[in-house]
Amino acid sequence: MTVTSAVDAAEARVEATEALVSAGRTLFTRKGYRQTDFAELAEEAGLDLAQARELLPDKAAVLGALIERTVKVAGLLRPAVAEGVDEDLPARLARIYLALWEPGEEEEESPLVELYRIALSDAEASRVLRGRTAEALNAMVDHELPGEDAEIRTALFGAQLGGVALVRHLIGVRAVSALDVETLIAAITPGLRRTLLGVPGVEGLEGVEGVEGAA
Repeated sequence: MTVTSAVDAAEARVEATEALVSAGRTLFTRKGYRQTDFAELAEEAGLDLAQARELLPDKAAVLGALIERTVKVAGLLRPAVAEGVDEDLPARLARIYLALWEPGEEEEESPLVELYRIALSDAEASRVLRGRTAEALNAMVDHELPGEDAEIRTALFGAQLGGVALVRHLIGVRAVSALDVETLIAAITPGLRRTLLGVPGVEGLEGVEGVEGAA
């Protein structure tokens, strides 16, 4: 195989994968995750079944690729974590995460809201989305935190943020949805700070700038 043909083959594979992921977004939104089978995804993408399975083996993988394409959580969180573990870290992370849920100027709802509508309709889809977002948060944050319970605190922090986003955008509780993002972040940051950074006196946190007295 020549260099040119190898490049062409690689480009064709990328295009076919993108077509399959786009088919997932279309069919999962239109029919629901549970009601869509893999053969339909392949047909919508213009691929035969064997070719589609070579690219992405099942519909959970298609949803996972759609999540990764839509929301590159790890890359978005990296700058906030790079600034260091201080009392402002929970607010920085919250600002980035909650911004993902806000619609753009020409959107009725954000792509992340669309993904959650898909995921909440099916247990397997929920596990895929929850796993992707949790893995990204844990990979970026928990190894930077002091204390043996860092993984647990990071997971609970993510659960708190996710709950706020669901109440604001999917359930639509007015007291929460009516707030502008910065007011909302200011209101929830003390609780997020206690969860992510721990409370004063927890071993390993005394030396973290800004943590003492923050809870």
